Amino acid sequence: MSWTTLGVRRAAAIGTLALAVAACAAPNSSSPAAAAKPGVPTPEPTAVAEGQTLTIQKGCGGCHIIPGIPGASGAVGPDLTGVANRATIAGGALPNNGPDDLKRWILDPPAAKPGTVMPNLGLTDNEATRIVAYLETLR
Repeated sequence: MSWTTLGVRRAAAIGTLALAVAACAAPNSSSPAAAAKPGVPTPEPTAVAEGQTLTIQKGCGGCHIIPGIPGASGAVGPDLTGVANRATIAGGALPNNGPDDLKRWILDPPAAKPGTVMPNLGLTDNEATRIVAYLETLR
């Protein structure tokens, strides 16, 4: 192998390493904080964990596909991946400008959209807040 070839390979290796270091130092665009809507605070980890537990307990996976929920492969409702970032919810019937809109929807779906098949689960305000915190992490 010639010295020229070794020099080219070494330069390529250094360039690749520099790109890897830069990628590690850059903000992670797939993290919940980086992908959150502007002006919407990032949920606390405890609230997220409690929301995930509630999502399992309330049987949401019977109707929805939900990442991170074992067996959540329902086909009645939509896949909930990225639901917090959608411009509308409830089949496009309701605006989704932030966590309060999503919370209002899951607290009483039939009141928000008469005729919906999504039931009122009788959630408390705190339970709905926790579930929304979890839904906000589904990117």
